[in-house]
Amino acid sequence: MSQELCIDETTSDHGHRATAGMATDTESLAPEKRSLAKILRRCRTFAFTVGVSFAVVFLQLAQGILLARLLGPEGRGEYATAVLYSQLLLYVGLLGGIEVICRYANDTTIDRDTLRRAALWLGITTGVITTVATIFCNLVALPGDKRFLMPLACLCSLSVIGQQVMLIVSAVDRGAGGFGRYNVLRLFAAAIFPALLLVYALLFTVDPNVAAILFVISSILTMGACLVGVRKPFRGESEPRVPQLLRESRSYGFSMFVTDFVDRLDLVLVLWLAPLMTQGLYAAMIPAVYTLTVIPNTLGLFLFNAGASRDRRLTVRDVHRILASSFAVQFASTVLFMLMIGPLVRLVYGEAFSEAVIYALWLAPVAAMRGIIQGLDNYLKGCGRPLASINSRIASPGIMFGVTALLFPTMQTLAIPIAAVAAQFVCLVWLSAIVYADARHVTAFTD
Repeated sequence: MSQELCIDETTSDHGHRATAGMATDTESLAPEKRSLAKILRRCRTFAFTVGVSFAVVFLQLAQGILLARLLGPEGRGEYATAVLYSQLLLYVGLLGGIEVICRYANDTTIDRDTLRRAALWLGITTGVITTVATIFCNLVALPGDKRFLMPLACLCSLSVIGQQVMLIVSAVDRGAGGFGRYNVLRLFAAAIFPALLLVYALLFTVDPNVAAILFVISSILTMGACLVGVRKPFRGESEPRVPQLLRESRSYGFSMFVTDFVDRLDLVLVLWLAPLMTQGLYAAMIPAVYTLTVIPNTLGLFLFNAGASRDRRLTVRDVHRILASSFAVQFASTVLFMLMIGPLVRLVYGEAFSEAVIYALWLAPVAAMRGIIQGLDNYLKGCGRPLASINSRIASPGIMFGVTALLFPTMQTLAIPIAAVAAQFVCLVWLSAIVYADARHVTAFTD
C-alpha cells in the first residue's frame, strides 16, 4: 500500500523543510515496508500451498494404500494396467492448455469468468481427443497376457475428460495467483476417489472393476466442482476461442508430450516387461515416493508465475538460492524416506507388499530429482520457453532403454528404476545449466 505525504503550500519555510524531511524518511522506508509485506504474503501463500500439496499427497498415498489393501498385489497390477494409458496421456493430451491459460490469467486485464469458460471448452476439446487416443492405445498396445483387461482399460479412458477440464479450468486461478480457490479444487480432486473407495469398501467388496467405475465417477464429480461459482459456464461468452488457444499452446503441448513421456516411461516398460504381480508391487510404490516431489513442485507453481511476470526474472543469485535450498531439502527428505520406507510398507501395506520396498528405494531419488526438474521446467515455461528443455528430454529415453537393456538380463524389473535414476540425473544437470544461462543473461542485462 503506497504512502504519500501531502505538503501544505502555506507551510512556513522551516515547517516545509521539516515536513519535507519527514517525507524523505517516509518515502525511503515505504518501499522497504511494501517489499517486506509482499515477501511475507508470498511466504504465507507458499507455506499454505505446500501444506495443501502435502495434504494432496497424503490423500493420494491413502488412495494407494486402500487400493493395495483391497486388491492385493495382482489385483493392483490389473488396476495399474487398466489406468496406465489414461494416466500416461492425461497431461500429454492437455496439448499445453494449462500453460497457455496460466499465461492469460497472469494478465490482470482479462475477465476471469470469460477465461474460465474458454478454459472449459478447451478442456472438453482436449478431453475428447485424448479419450479417443487412450481407447486406441488400449485396443492396440496392451501386452498379449494382459489383453483381457482391455474392456476395463477402455472404461477408465472415460475419466480423461473430467480430469482435463478440472486441470485446465483451475489453471485460471493458478495463473492469476488465486491459490485459495486453486488449492480447494486440488484437495477436492485428490479426496473424492479415495473417499468413494472407502465408503464402498465399508459396504461391499472392491475389485478392479469396481475401482475403475469409481475412478470414472470421481472424475465426473471433479469436473463439476471446478465449475462451481462460474456464471453461465456453457452459455456465457468465452475468450479466447479454442482454435486460438490450441495454436498458441502447440509448443507447450510438444514440451509436455516429451516431458510426460519420459517421466512415465518406466511405467510403460514395467507394463511390457513385468508380470501382473510385479507390476502391482511397482505401482503401489508410486504414490509413496511422490511425497518427495511436493516442495519443489509447489515452488514450480510460483516459479512459473515469476517467469511469466513482466516485472522481474530470476538472477544468478536467485538460482543459487533456489537450487541450494531445493537440493538440501530433497537430500534430507530422500535419506529420511529411505530409512523409513521398509518398516512403513510392511506396517501399512502389509507383508504381501514387502518385496516392493526395493523398488521404493530406487524410485526415491528418481522422484527427488524429478521434483526439482519440474520446478525449473515450470520457470522456463513461464518465461515463454517451453522447448528449452526438449533436448535433455529427448536424450532421456535413449538412456532409459540403454540402461534397461544392459541390466535387465541380470536384474529383471529392478533395472527399470535404476535406468530412471540415470535419465533423471542427466535431465537435472542439463536443465540446471539452461536456467543458469538464462539467469546470467538477466543479471548482465539488469547490471
